[in-house]
Amino acid sequence: MPSEVTASMYEAAGSVGTAGITRDYQMVPRSDYPTDFNNVTLPAGYTIQERPSSVIINKTGIYKFLYTTTASIGGISVNEAYVSGSEVVNGGPVELPIQPVAWANAGTSAVGQVTFVYKGVK
Repeated sequence: MPSEVTASMYEAAGSVGTAGITRDYQMVPRSDYPTDFNNVTLPAGYTIQERPSSVIINKTGIYKFLYTTTASIGGISVNEAYVSGSEVVNGGPVELPIQPVAWANAGTSAVGQVTFVYKGVK
């Protein structure tokens, strides 16, 4: 039977050997996982980002999102087809299960208004 390789957040802390048999007896969190296993960013409006797992709208406003682009990550995209997607009237935060590459709103599109959430290893 072929062996299966899976990623685990845990590793054996030690083992006990008797009669040539080694058994793991404790599991501890792995220390070699990258620091970006789960993370968030606060991109400025119109700035192209990697596609997130979801977005969180933090402030009241009308928001639109860009799903396809010809710009590179980190570039600015103002004149492409943004899709109106959300209106928040009573503050926030509100999480949306969408994966845009950029966002904007009718106002200033300032850093901190929208959070991009990345779940899992990138």
